[in-house]
Amino acid sequence: MKTNRFAPVLGALACACLVLPAHAADRMHAGQWAGTTTAAGRTYASSSCLTAGDAGEMNGDATSIRAYLEKTIPPSICKLSDIKATGDVVSYTATCRGASAVVTTSYHGDSFESADTKGTRSTGHRVGACG
Repeated sequence: MKTNRFAPVLGALACACLVLPAHAADRMHAGQWAGTTTAAGRTYASSSCLTAGDAGEMNGDATSIRAYLEKTIPPSICKLSDIKATGDVVSYTATCRGASAVVTTSYHGDSFESADTKGTRSTGHRVGACG
C-alpha cells in the first residue's frame, strides 16, 4: 500500500479551515473547535481555539483570509492561490511540494465540512469556550 506523505500537510490545511472568518457570513463563532481529517485512509483529530481576535482578523475578504492562512500554513510548506469566499463557502487551491488540490469548506456557524480534490475530508464543530 502506497502512503501519501502529503496527508499530514493536507490535514494541516484542513485544520487551518478551523480558523476561517466568523462574521463574514456568520461562518464560524469564536471558541474551541474539535475536528477530524481523513486522508489516505488515516484519520487525524484536531483541536483549535478560535479567539475573538482571530475571528476579527479573518473577517475580511480573500486577501485577509490569505494573510491569516499563510500565518497558519507558511508559503514554504504550501502555496495558496485562487482564494474565494462566497456566503458560507470558502475555497482555495493549495500547492504543496508540487501537488495541487482545491479545498472547499462549507460553514454552518458551529460546524463545518471540508473536502479537497485529492479525497481528503474534514469535519469540525464548536465545543465551547476556549479553555
